[in-house]
Amino acid sequence: MRFLIMAAIRWVVLAYIVVIGCATIARGDEQPLSRIAIERATVAAVDSASVKAQPTVLGLKFQYANFNNADYNRSGKGLLRLQLINQREDFSFALFSGGLSAPKLIAISNKVSFQNPKAPVYPRLAQGKSWNEMTVTWTSGYSIKEAIPFVEWGHKGGNQMLSPAGTLTFSRNSMCGSPARTVGWRDPGYIHTSFLKELWPDSLYTYRLGHRLLDGTHIWSKSYSFRASPYPGQDSVQRVVIFGDMGKAEIDGSDEYGNYEQASLYTTNQLIKELDSIDMVIHIGDLSYANGYLSQWDQFTQQIEPIASTVPYMIGSGNHERDWPGSGSFYGHNDSGGECGVPTQTMFYVPAENRAKLWYSTDYGMFRFCIADTEQDWRPGTEQYKFIEQCLSSVDRSKQPWLIFLAHRVLGYSSASWYEIMMGSYGEPMGRDGLEELWQKYKVDLAVFGHIHSYERTCPIYQNRCVQDGSNLYTGQFNATTHVIVGGGGAMLSPFRATVPYWSFFRDYDFGFSKLTALNHSTLLFEYKKSRDGKVYDHFTISRDYRDIMACSIDNCPRTTLASHTNFDSNLKRRSMIRLWVVVTWLVLWAAAAVHPGEQPLSRIAVERMVLAVNESAHVRASPLVLGLKGETNEWVEVEFFNPNPSNTDWVGVFSPADFSSAICEAYGVPQYYPMLCTAPIKYQYANFNNNGYSKSGKGKLKLQLINQREDFSFALFSGGLENPKLVAVSNKIAFANPKAPVYPRLAQGKSWNEMTVTWTSGYDFKEAVPFVEWGAKGGQRVLSPAGTLTFDRNSMCGAPARTVGWRHPGYIHTSYLKELWPDSLLGHRLPNGTHIWSKSYSFKASPYPGQDSVQRVVIFGDMGKAEADGSNEFNDFQPGSLNTTYQIIRDLKNIDMVVHIGDICYANGYLSQWDQFTAQIEPIASTVPYMIGMGNHERDWPGTGSFYGNLDSGGECGVPAQTVFYTPAENRAKLWYATDYGMFRFCIANTEEDWRPGTEQYKFIEQCLSSVDRQKQPWLIFLAHRVLGYSSCTFYEEEGTFEEPMGRESLQELWQKYKVDLAFYGHVHNYERTCPVYQNKCVVSGSDHYSGPFTATTHVVVGGAGAGTSDSEFTTSNIKWSYYRDFDYGFVKLTALNHSSLLFEYKKSSDGNVYDHFTISRDYRDILACSIDNCPRTTLAT
Repeated sequence: MRFLIMAAIRWVVLAYIVVIGCATIARGDEQPLSRIAIERATVAAVDSASVKAQPTVLGLKFQYANFNNADYNRSGKGLLRLQLINQREDFSFALFSGGLSAPKLIAISNKVSFQNPKAPVYPRLAQGKSWNEMTVTWTSGYSIKEAIPFVEWGHKGGNQMLSPAGTLTFSRNSMCGSPARTVGWRDPGYIHTSFLKELWPDSLYTYRLGHRLLDGTHIWSKSYSFRASPYPGQDSVQRVVIFGDMGKAEIDGSDEYGNYEQASLYTTNQLIKELDSIDMVIHIGDLSYANGYLSQWDQFTQQIEPIASTVPYMIGSGNHERDWPGSGSFYGHNDSGGECGVPTQTMFYVPAENRAKLWYSTDYGMFRFCIADTEQDWRPGTEQYKFIEQCLSSVDRSKQPWLIFLAHRVLGYSSASWYEIMMGSYGEPMGRDGLEELWQKYKVDLAVFGHIHSYERTCPIYQNRCVQDGSNLYTGQFNATTHVIVGGGGAMLSPFRATVPYWSFFRDYDFGFSKLTALNHSTLLFEYKKSRDGKVYDHFTISRDYRDIMACSIDNCPRTTLASHTNFDSNLKRRSMIRLWVVVTWLVLWAAAAVHPGEQPLSRIAVERMVLAVNESAHVRASPLVLGLKGETNEWVEVEFFNPNPSNTDWVGVFSPADFSSAICEAYGVPQYYPMLCTAPIKYQYANFNNNGYSKSGKGKLKLQLINQREDFSFALFSGGLENPKLVAVSNKIAFANPKAPVYPRLAQGKSWNEMTVTWTSGYDFKEAVPFVEWGAKGGQRVLSPAGTLTFDRNSMCGAPARTVGWRHPGYIHTSYLKELWPDSLLGHRLPNGTHIWSKSYSFKASPYPGQDSVQRVVIFGDMGKAEADGSNEFNDFQPGSLNTTYQIIRDLKNIDMVVHIGDICYANGYLSQWDQFTAQIEPIASTVPYMIGMGNHERDWPGTGSFYGNLDSGGECGVPAQTVFYTPAENRAKLWYATDYGMFRFCIANTEEDWRPGTEQYKFIEQCLSSVDRQKQPWLIFLAHRVLGYSSCTFYEEEGTFEEPMGRESLQELWQKYKVDLAFYGHVHNYERTCPVYQNKCVVSGSDHYSGPFTATTHVVVGGAGAGTSDSEFTTSNIKWSYYRDFDYGFVKLTALNHSSLLFEYKKSSDGNVYDHFTISRDYRDILACSIDNCPRTTLAT
């Protein structure tokens, strides 16, 4: 609140401020109020002097009377505008002469006050001790004897609940010395903290602070909102701001703050401006610089309220909070002004085990932050050192790849002149001596410090040497920790030494803050921004596969291993984008020239060649205008069109969004190279399809099926064929009634047998709606389970077409975990986003418990892809069996318990719209039974992205859509190898697009998966992978000379034999083939329709004929002894575990669903356990 003061002498001070000290020039770390020699004040009242303040209904600061009063020295009259904040008491204003060093009281004003001085104010959010807990701390004038404090909170727009709050305060005797205990003392009020628990990840909540008075009335604050934290490892963009040493400042110019913390308001205001793109703030010490003047803590919490009330405001302890002689602080200085840490640990909540020892860890999505307390001993053997090692060592880098160490004083490297002059070092004495080994051993990405009031970034450094040169991009394996000084939050700047050490890569003698953005598990962006304008002045990116951080997690990575790095300036970016455009153009032209069975049909369209040939007499009309009025997720539309100059090469493209011109293109090239059409259609059909007279009349109709894909649609008529498209006419727009509705649920087994996951797609991001699943036993009570939300952007794609003409926003992918299910129970679920948007209801049967002796049926296939029921996309040339396979499984769905699709899922190949098409096609299956997937070359492969094969097969997707659109119970979804149990089955699913050879992480997983199964409970052990790691008589493997993927079975067959793998399944080859039980290229037993007795060898099955074209998957004409049954047709396999002793295998054709090959395994479970340590004797043949 602002008010006016009429003044008549030298300076004005609010009455409740009393300060010792008589210095007239402030030091760089001095509290401005300490300049007032309050103990020297005398009375010099003058009757004619006056101070008047208004309004009378409404801290503590001073200002010179001539401030903005140029004529004051002659007239004795003045006017000041001062800003007051609610500080629980009333105010008065006193006029003094004699300056600050010999003050004489001249006059005192009337009193002013806030209407409710005790009201709850200045909420501060902080992460709790678990990721789904948020704490709210605030200040009021109500003691626990006067009122009960609580928080009213809940989902935005939803039901609100009440959470109680604990109350703390402290007294003058809690202070350790002056001025905090004497002239700087002011009652801090009451500090309340409430714990909001079991929050849903990324959900928006509202809250307000409340106090229930003894008479039953309530005192309320205004309403605030915050977004709950992402769950650990959640792959969404996460942004954290870090700085130190900000302090507080006065917007009205009082306290002469401009000489001390002149940039504090700049930093605060910049953070407020970009608050929508900040998820958390960490202020690493030297918070308010109250330095014993307790009123300043209120000033500080009020200043940061817009930030701290909206995002978690985490703090560290600095010397100006803690240090005082004889109080237990590591340094015996007077820097805290006698506070000795008490206000800090009371005013702010931190998830520390002991708030008096302000060290703690906090997780935020993909980040782990280890926050040390440099005002406590950190050296080896101390309690804090043990905490630091535990914090660094316990993080799961597959979930939280970004490991950040933070502390106030510089325990790392700084070239500040203060360290040179005072310490003769480049950091705090004894700072990094014991810690550096920990940072290197546990691969700490960044060590961030304050204390020095400037900005500095080092190279990745270890033991005073650059392990790698400073750069703006780091890729590959971890080499060493980058150290950052970011103590320029607001307090007076600290100069650098004149000489620049070789390890100092970037220095800035200015005020600013840093911002970390975790784009995903592989990419971290660091930015340094200046407080005065918010612009980026230094930045770098870390880009790596998480394997690069896990590769040498026990010992240090070899110090000689340097990550490759590149400096990206604007010119290089421009040259790179031009080269990218040339490559993209070449690829599209090449694709238009030759079609092969692994190609996406949409790639035939030469998008970049499109020109306008609009004919006013031509038209395209689509109806109906609104789809899905009854909640349908797919509808048939009629498209009527006319072209006065028809040709048999004319075609109609379906576009979504409806506006598809280059005007709405995201920039991915250089403007002069932009095509007129920047996106491929989601499907197309020739104009003469079912229109026999089109080439003469120019008139035609198409019936096309649309699915809900979150945007509206339009239909465009092109001439010139696919190679030289000319836009002739565009239709009206049509849309689904709710384009954002939740659609296409996909069930998957969770990480335990009694957990089911539900993943679905919608157009609602987590800022718009809270996603969850309502579910329960059929006919029973319903419960709600929250869902996490993922998405990805164009920059997550690795190349064209996924990053260019094939890009389409994937929407938001939600996953909910339904836990503690009863075995074989029938459950229903429906998917809402928010409180009023519902999907239709679905049902599923919970999995049987491990070893349950009931009939269990699993369908297995690979390489299905998607197809269009309306005949568009010329799918018959590419994935002709896809719909047949889908329909046959739907028909038999009551006799299927789980589906495993082992790679080459939808063949989107970089045309992202096709993922929606695929999930819509399989919805009747995937919404009813778990639909487990494996990774194939058409999902993952792309050069330079870490895939085992450097091919272009994924079309630039490099695995991102597959691992986002589908859930798997993998430890790292980017690697996509995992085990899943279903009753009497154990499935070990490998990822052939990652290295599987001995010594690799995946090889260890495969052995662990095979060796850990209890065959008494789960007698049927199945190995699955996309590429053929076993045996195939396909011609292209014959050309390899191996009849397998090169290096495929050489090492794995020993594991299959040792652990008695019953069946090994593969896709990749688009046909069906079954071998005899084979080991080392020889049939251990002849192929048969029935096997009984002890295990002899693994039977290998290729079942990649689910839908994709067979033209390149012919069988060899050579006589292959181990090949028992082959079928050059489309089909799938069904396994039926009848009990612990009998397994039925069936191969069915997609064309009719009939069984064309089958066999049974019949044995006592003791036959598989008899030689479980070593291999069964290879001469033992099953009867």
